[in-house]
Amino acid sequence: MDDSKRSFVDKLIAQKGHLVHKLKAKDSTGRWAYYFVLVEAPREQAFMEALKSQESIDLEDYGKVIASCYGEEPNAQVKQLLKEKYGFEV
Repeated sequence: MDDSKRSFVDKLIAQKGHLVHKLKAKDSTGRWAYYFVLVEAPREQAFMEALKSQESIDLEDYGKVIASCYGEEPNAQVKQLLKEKYGFEV
């Protein structure tokens, strides 16, 4: 993706900060990870129900993972990426 399209997409995501869900979960290997997932309004209820189910889910089925890292807290790199690309303070 070229820079002009990337900055356009980044700007759209920045405007939809209220749709970004921050969650801590174990990945498919059992490691703790932090995910920041953009879930559009029409998919939000299904996403929230899937989270309650305690079953393994594919986050990409519900939205776009805009950042992630291993660990129990967002690391400095993810925080910096979210701030620089989208203007989000974590």
